[in-house]
Amino acid sequence: MKIVQINANYGFGSTGIIVKDIQNLCIQNGINCEVTYSAAKGPIRDAYQIGNPICNKLHALLSRISGKQGYFSIMTTCRLLLHLNKHEVTAIHLHNLHSGYINFPMILHYAAKHDLSVIVTLHDCWFYTGGCSHYTSAKCNKWLKSCGNCPQRYQETPAYLWDGSRQILHDRQKLFKKIKKLYVVGVSRWIIDEAKQTVFKNAKCMVIHNGTNTNFFQPSISHIRQKLGIENKFVILAPSNKWFLNVNRETFNYFATHLTDDMCMIFFGNGCIESILSKQMINYGFISSREEIRDVYSAADVMLNCTREESLSLLNIEVQACGTPVVTYSNTGVKETVDGICSFAIKDGCPEAMWKAMMEIKAKGKSFFSHSCISWVKKEFDKEKNYLEYINLYKSI
Repeated sequence: MKIVQINANYGFGSTGIIVKDIQNLCIQNGINCEVTYSAAKGPIRDAYQIGNPICNKLHALLSRISGKQGYFSIMTTCRLLLHLNKHEVTAIHLHNLHSGYINFPMILHYAAKHDLSVIVTLHDCWFYTGGCSHYTSAKCNKWLKSCGNCPQRYQETPAYLWDGSRQILHDRQKLFKKIKKLYVVGVSRWIIDEAKQTVFKNAKCMVIHNGTNTNFFQPSISHIRQKLGIENKFVILAPSNKWFLNVNRETFNYFATHLTDDMCMIFFGNGCIESILSKQMINYGFISSREEIRDVYSAADVMLNCTREESLSLLNIEVQACGTPVVTYSNTGVKETVDGICSFAIKDGCPEAMWKAMMEIKAKGKSFFSHSCISWVKKEFDKEKNYLEYINLYKSI
């Protein structure tokens, strides 16, 4: 048996770590697994690099002209298919293909021609729409019938000259229909329920939640509070890339005016606008070290995540694994990362509800929730347990 996983990244980023974790489990279970990738970090084993920076930039340019991502890189994809011809491939496992490095129709034509099993993991909505990775914030449901006049045409991968979304959706319906052995994995129940309404309504669908390394993400002895001089504060963690979106400005303003002197709100990651921070707010910035991010998670009393749309949220999961409760918006698959006991999902865009949930955690104290958070993550999101379901799927194929 030979499995070929295809993903933009290998060994870094959320999906890049996932494909490497699955590959390691394959090796432990005697399954030959190769990863096709565009960019990698760290040690590489049983992997094939497709494309190069110049090809990727050309792909990006042509995508912006045509409005169709994943339709170029013809020569590099041909080389990949010639490489696959040298092996007896059992199944192709598709992850993130929308980074301008591979020709998506060529891959599916090849799989159909050679009667290969195809596994599609829905890390976002790209595979069953006209090219967008999410659509809920745009309040768009065109993907249910026929895309076109895309409301997000100039976002994600901008389409400057033509809107190719209608053709993209049509192609996906036609191409996936030709795959006789098609298996679709949703990383959340929400996304698989959405996908089954259109492109994947005749596929074998299942849910496998993403997992995290619970041996690494666990409470640590952290010196972050001493480093920032906030030893006696109620520490609120907040991802900058969510909090400083225009759509969340009302929530930010609410917290900026309601935080008391015994609180400190730490923004981490990219996107913080320091000029509008109140005196109870700190910009921690981007964190490249996994050890440091674990220490930051462990130091906080709560994390507030005003994410608007995600298929799941590994951030929520990792924070809880470190014993810190989470309050998150409830739209899309994010609500599946909390249990309503140790962490909570509240109505999108409601700062009062987020403040109320946070204050309830503050009143009871972090220690009241920590053990339940850790137990919840180990039960539902341990990567070793969850990714074994992929191994079982491979063996069943």
